[in-house]
Amino acid sequence: MKSFIGVSCIVLGLMVAPACNRRDTDRAREESRDAQDKARRQLQEANRKLQEGLKRADQQTREDLDKARDQLHQALSQSERDAEKARDRLRDSNRDPDKDSDRQ
Repeated sequence: MKSFIGVSCIVLGLMVAPACNRRDTDRAREESRDAQDKARRQLQEANRKLQEGLKRADQQTREDLDKARDQLHQALSQSERDAEKARDRLRDSNRDPDKDSDRQ
């Protein structure tokens, strides 16, 4: 009888072990899928944030370039006005040499 009980326990153990192993395998697969889904979501979120950051940086760069271009145009216009004034003064001083002697 003792041997029958021992053999029965062994047979029962051999039958239950694969079922437990299958459940462990299924659980491991499900956890693996969950981990992959979580990693995919995190990657998508990081990609979204990166794209937003790049868009903001691009917009800021465009604004900075627009400001620099406006400043350059203003400086060029001012330089042209200054050059025109200098030409006018030079032309006036070359036309009227007597005025220079009158001032002294």
